[in-house]
Amino acid sequence: MLTLASSSQTRAKILTENGIKFKQISFDFNENDVSDQCEPHIYVQNVVKSKKEQFLKLYPDVKNVIFADSCVACDSKILGKAKDEQDAINMLNLQSGNIASVFTAMIFLAEDFEFINVSETAYKFANFKEEDIKEYIKNGEYKDKAGAMMVEGFNKKYIIKQIGNTSTARGLNVELLKAYL
Repeated sequence: MLTLASSSQTRAKILTENGIKFKQISFDFNENDVSDQCEPHIYVQNVVKSKKEQFLKLYPDVKNVIFADSCVACDSKILGKAKDEQDAINMLNLQSGNIASVFTAMIFLAEDFEFINVSETAYKFANFKEEDIKEYIKNGEYKDKAGAMMVEGFNKKYIIKQIGNTSTARGLNVELLKAYL
């Protein structure tokens, strides 16, 4: 059995959808303590390494643990979680008619090995309709989403082209994880 060291309901859903048995241990982690003054693939890897260090201090005896985190990058800017509605609108406007990438880092700490990976899924989006953005913001689904992006929700109908796995964009490259289980 795996342990998902995350409070993410989306990551839990990905594991469930793929028939992977797991238990979930949520813990508070402040991503703002990790510098984002680097390339997105380095930043997200630093975040997940920091999560692992913090988690193992709290739960040193837990085995077969998955740590993961994602960030969105657009026009060379790392887009974290929106601080408020205006921040979310700004992030969505940056993605509209543009290319945005989701970088997901994962560490699988097994009993006899450790696997570290950073995966990228890139999207080319059509221009977002202003009324759709307003509705998305109003219903609050953007909250706790990197870049205010939700490829299985709001952003889905605007995808023109995708390069990479959808699971990566949702927060966990399950296709790669399954190869190690």
